[in-house]
Amino acid sequence: MTLYIIANPHSGNRSAKEVITRVKNELNQEMTVFLTRYPDDEENQVNDVLETFQPEKDRLLILGGDGTLSKVLYYLPADIPFAYYPMGSGNDFARALGLKKDLTHLVESTKQAPKEITVYTYQKGLVLNSLDLGFASWVINHVEQSQLKAKLNKYHLGKLTYILTAIQCLIKKPAFASLCLETEAGEVLELRNQFFFSLANNTYFGGGVMIWPHATAYLEQLDCVYAKGETLWERVLVLLSLVFKVHERSPYLQHQPYKSVTIKNPEKSLIEIDGEIVSLDEVTLTPQKRYIYL
Repeated sequence: MTLYIIANPHSGNRSAKEVITRVKNELNQEMTVFLTRYPDDEENQVNDVLETFQPEKDRLLILGGDGTLSKVLYYLPADIPFAYYPMGSGNDFARALGLKKDLTHLVESTKQAPKEITVYTYQKGLVLNSLDLGFASWVINHVEQSQLKAKLNKYHLGKLTYILTAIQCLIKKPAFASLCLETEAGEVLELRNQFFFSLANNTYFGGGVMIWPHATAYLEQLDCVYAKGETLWERVLVLLSLVFKVHERSPYLQHQPYKSVTIKNPEKSLIEIDGEIVSLDEVTLTPQKRYIYL
């Protein structure tokens, strides 16, 4: 067995090369390594892997954050199983699935049958954790532009960037989102001036904040969670409902499950998907089965 590795050396605290060295030295594992060289280089790395990868005997390991994993899977054929070692600032996908940073266990898991999960594809990529508008997309957009995140990552404190930026969003006037949701059956839900909006395929976002307690990639279901938050106090209560995990008891949070859905933006809004800001007027989310070694 050859272990193929696609790694983002810029993820988290930039320790991908150290992890690769550990796999080689500690586990005495034959491997072939592909490092992403610049943003959105994952397509090239996947194509390079597929040139010699033999699914019946070889295994694929992805090193990076949720954004790296999302991009690799978008280009990787859906029938190829993968292992994942989380190295991002948030690592929400790994947290929700209970993945641990145990290289020995990780390599051993590739000798067992993979587990089935669901991701959601759209026109330009796929959703691992969530698609967000309003508050969450505002925070992610500002975090990604912040020099503070890179500095804090060096000390394994990257999560603080999200907290500080969230507080800043509350103090300033937040960006509200207006959108229209349409199901395959033709049902339409129009939402106006939403402070918080998330379509969750997994439990967490933003480095461990719970979006919805029952959201999971093990189910073929998107959990839509949204809230108005018309006043500062209401917005604080919305966020406290998330932080203290009282989602189902909160009078401010609304919830609706979907199998697949189309989002239409009548107004220009920031859309965040797995920590990446995308620019689309319409997004159609469709379930896709994937296979992961756990």
